[in-house]
Amino acid sequence: MTVAYDGTPFHGFATNPDVRTVQDDIECALATVLRQPTPTTCAGRTDRGVHARGQVMSFDVDAAHFDADALTRALNRMLSPHIAVRDVVEVASDFDARLSCVARSYRYHITNAPTPDPLLHNRAWHVRERLEVEPMQVAADRILGEHDFTSFSKRNKSKANETFVRRVEQVQWFRNGDAVHLDITANAFTHQMVRSLVGMFVAVGRGRRPATDIDVALGARDRAVVPTPAPPQGLVLMQARYRS
Repeated sequence: MTVAYDGTPFHGFATNPDVRTVQDDIECALATVLRQPTPTTCAGRTDRGVHARGQVMSFDVDAAHFDADALTRALNRMLSPHIAVRDVVEVASDFDARLSCVARSYRYHITNAPTPDPLLHNRAWHVRERLEVEPMQVAADRILGEHDFTSFSKRNKSKANETFVRRVEQVQWFRNGDAVHLDITANAFTHQMVRSLVGMFVAVGRGRRPATDIDVALGARDRAVVPTPAPPQGLVLMQARYRS
């Protein structure tokens, strides 16, 4: 199931009994339509305030009573306006939205203008100072390939042997008028990795850090050497990629 959502009213994607989450809303709707509890798995958990256009979720259902079109219509009636099911398809029984995923793509949106745009308040990070995209791209090129992103990752205290090595396949900054965007694809991302990288790239674009500071940060493996992560509302999970 491919899902899009506005992350503004949710406390992240992952189920949490104390607050509203994307996963809980979807699983509640699935249970109502399918008349049984239906646990789901996702391609990538998103934080509070982060959006998605191409989140992928997998779940088990009785194939004999499976009607993809009817399920899609029923879920969209229940989940609108903050969540939309873009499509539902039957897959092999060993498919897992997270474990079968070979790459994830995100886009980060920045409004780069002297004054903010109220209509983009929940969709982009407003940066008032003029950003120089060329040095931002020079810095971005330095993270291509496999690296240890410890400095750009929020640690999970419950995971003693957590690894932060990831492989970045593509990273591209581009400007369109007052809009500045980052597209980034990797085999996987650590917690807050994209937002932390954006925070560093923007410091470079503002002229506060040289592009080579990316190398210093990667080598330091210390979160204290990088700027504060960019705010969540500019981040969108665009696509999860699977082997054909």
